[in-house]
Amino acid sequence: MMQEFEEDYYAILGIDETATPEEIRKAYLKLAKKLHPDRYPNDPEQRAVAQREFAKVTKAHDAIMDAERRAEYDAVRLLQKRQSISQENIAKVTASQNISSDKIQSKAQQAQTQKDDENINIKWANKHLERADELFRKKNYKEAETAMKEAVRLVPTEARYHNKLAEIYLARGWRTLAMTEVQAALRGDPKNAEAKTLEARIKALNRDSPPGQARKAKKGFFEQLKEILTRKI
Repeated sequence: MMQEFEEDYYAILGIDETATPEEIRKAYLKLAKKLHPDRYPNDPEQRAVAQREFAKVTKAHDAIMDAERRAEYDAVRLLQKRQSISQENIAKVTASQNISSDKIQSKAQQAQTQKDDENINIKWANKHLERADELFRKKNYKEAETAMKEAVRLVPTEARYHNKLAEIYLARGWRTLAMTEVQAALRGDPKNAEAKTLEARIKALNRDSPPGQARKAKKGFFEQLKEILTRKI
């Protein structure tokens, strides 16, 4: 039945879907006069065209002029429209899903790129850490500090790098800077054992020899040395 009613009979007759039986009849008669094959007795080609068009008009008229068949036709048309709308909605949803998939894929790619960048940063930061360890063993604290600052710049949240920089500062006698790095390590990893050990060590040094007193004692030593060197023989 769906295939039988696949054409738009109202459009063929040139009338609205709400047309009355009288309007249907008038439309049919008008088209029948225009398309009747007998109008082209001497033109076989045009006659053939008219026959095809006239057959379509007649079929449309017969389908919707009968009340029962028209009701059936209208029901099928309504079903077709709903199916068409449903397919359009499915297409829209599919398109939307494709866009969402593209966005998800794009975000995934961005996340992967960010992860790759982080991995590269960690790789180079670890190289700086290895170099700083070697320089630290050689007591080249200045160069070791430079290396570790670069490691911290690349991966600011890694506790190991802050701890190493704290060790270097301690070796240079800079307790305040060392404590700053330890606190940075603990912010990134509150349970970091190495940072806690360094923190306790710095606090113990400050208790035993406050930084101010250490500088004063150092100054006193140099003053004594100066007095010795400038003492008259």
